[in-house]
Amino acid sequence: MSLALLFSQENKVIVTAARASIYSNPGIISSIIETVEKGTVLTLLSPEKMLNNWYKVSFYSKKKSATVSGFIQASLVGIWYEAPKITEKEKPEPKIEKKPIITPVTPPKAYAPKKIEIGPKSGITFRAGYEMPSENKYSRGLQYGGSLCLGMTKNISIELGGLNFQSDVEGDPEALSKGKFSMISIHLSLQARFPISGRFVPYLVGGGVYYLNRFELDKEIIDGWDSLGFDIEEKIENSIGYQIGAGLDLFFTRNIALNFDCRYYITKTKGSWILTDQISDTEASGSLEKLNLNSLVFGGGLKFCF
Repeated sequence: MSLALLFSQENKVIVTAARASIYSNPGIISSIIETVEKGTVLTLLSPEKMLNNWYKVSFYSKKKSATVSGFIQASLVGIWYEAPKITEKEKPEPKIEKKPIITPVTPPKAYAPKKIEIGPKSGITFRAGYEMPSENKYSRGLQYGGSLCLGMTKNISIELGGLNFQSDVEGDPEALSKGKFSMISIHLSLQARFPISGRFVPYLVGGGVYYLNRFELDKEIIDGWDSLGFDIEEKIENSIGYQIGAGLDLFFTRNIALNFDCRYYITKTKGSWILTDQISDTEASGSLEKLNLNSLVFGGGLKFCF
């Protein structure tokens, strides 16, 4: 390209190599002033090459915060073509294109399991458990029933429930005779709940229990006294007690959970016996004091929340 054309581009060249060094003199044995990157625009100080392959140029150095000059190899630069400036009159009028109306399409949402809420939970639980009375003369067995749980806050619930239990009694001269003992426990409890996540909710429980107790003498004992001309009867009173325990609700959907807990029931009651002469109707009676009905229950169930 001619020098006139080069100077028509305001005497500027642009670095075409990835990196280019600018020397203090035209020769690679001279000291390097600075290394510039590809795309750097340099101003020519002389339109003619020196030593056939060097241009004298100037540029603004950010490192030195000043305009410096030096020499660069001609093979590492090219002529910089600046776009011609367009006056306001020469500017073409913008074309207004009508854009097509595009109805946005909502992409389908990726599947993700729903997060289970950790707020107040109310529900009905159908439960069963294994009851172990503290007194050896009472047999162990199945306890079953249900409960209604009302969530007051995320951490507090009120529980109202009823459970049924039956036990065979071996017989004790100072307590109940041989027979079958049954009770229905109606409990009103308070649960302190500690949600670990939406799925795991451990809790502590405690409250009062009212026991509807019933006892039936063994038929052999009744028949034995009857053969002697006596009617015999043993009764057990209802009682009030309390319970303490801990449990866990394991939610596998938003409204259905498996329930596991362990509770200790504490109560004592009284009883009485009556022996009646079948001929004279003469009665003999006595009381049974401090009948211990404490028991430990391991239970579980299915809870439906609403």
